[in-house]
Amino acid sequence: MKTTKIFSWPLMKQSISANKVLAIACTLILCLMTVVITFAGNLIGSTSDSTDYTDAQTDFYSYLYVLASYNDMAGTELSYEDFAEAEDLSQYDTVFEMMSEQSDDLDLSCEGFAEAADTLSQSEAGLDSYIENFEYVYALGSVQGCFSGEDLDVEAMMTNMLEMIGVSSDLVENMSKMDTSAMLNQMYFTIMSLLPILLFIIFAGNALIVDQVDKGSMAYILSTPTKRSAVAMTQAVYMIVTPFIMVGCAFLTKLIACNIIVGEVDVVKYAALYGGLYLLTEAMAGICYLASCLFNLSKYALALGGGLNVWFFICSLLGMFGSESMVNVGMGVEELGMFNRLSLVGLFDIDALGTVGSGAVDYAFVPKLIALAVVAVICYIVGAIRFQKKDLPL
Repeated sequence: MKTTKIFSWPLMKQSISANKVLAIACTLILCLMTVVITFAGNLIGSTSDSTDYTDAQTDFYSYLYVLASYNDMAGTELSYEDFAEAEDLSQYDTVFEMMSEQSDDLDLSCEGFAEAADTLSQSEAGLDSYIENFEYVYALGSVQGCFSGEDLDVEAMMTNMLEMIGVSSDLVENMSKMDTSAMLNQMYFTIMSLLPILLFIIFAGNALIVDQVDKGSMAYILSTPTKRSAVAMTQAVYMIVTPFIMVGCAFLTKLIACNIIVGEVDVVKYAALYGGLYLLTEAMAGICYLASCLFNLSKYALALGGGLNVWFFICSLLGMFGSESMVNVGMGVEELGMFNRLSLVGLFDIDALGTVGSGAVDYAFVPKLIALAVVAVICYIVGAIRFQKKDLPL
């Protein structure tokens, strides 16, 4: 009978059959999380990408200020409500023309006033809210502090109120500038997508070799014309190919979800991100494989391989709250950033990978991905050599 020295297809089929439920369950969870995070990102994006009404508000307030100033001087009662209902706008034309002549920066007209009002009326706040807000601004703009003598305004009042309840105005400004899509990517790739894959590689990696040695079934496998080298190679291939299929399914799910939910997808960018996720997965899978080859008892292999990977995952959770984006919005602690240097997950540079496909690619991710690939290769090679040379309780 021919001796199998490199790869055993029957052993591969056995590994697939023994772990198929776990693999399918983890893949489904991974794909479901991908759809959920895509939907959430689209909701947040649609809110943050809504029409910018800043220019229309500035124009509208300029018209209201002109009307309010003219009313103070001439004793009239011009207003937007009257403007909207009036059939004869000649008085408003006269006021806007007169004010425009007095300032080179103003170019006012009834058409411009109506256009600015129409734009703001489409906002969620509504036109009435803008008018009421202007009244506060105009009223406080002409008021001075009774003690300081300084001009009072609504912005300063709101800042003071926030500081009284312990909320820094800088924090509010930083939160308004927060890149929510980047934070969602960080959470998805380092936590949500990594967790089901991590569960698979810990349990599957333990079951492939050390669990069979521990239970005695490895003696049956090696009693067939199958060399230890074939066992080591076959199980390594399984740990390389299966996570690739899982990550590939998540990638395809992402492309489909983006096309359906968002309407567009940056294929190159997500190919880079999921490629990085796969290399991270293989580095962690390599550690589990190495532990499975080193020991003859499952509890020791789980303690080393599973323990290290769980530690990496916990570090990624803590390190996320030490990231620059979290610290800048006041939701993180800078000192927690040290945990990113204590985990393989810290080598998965999502921000840099997210620039792939853009006009300004940050190549800082290249040496980090190479490091992950080196870790994976070393672990697989050392594990295979160790399994072939160690004593087995057969």
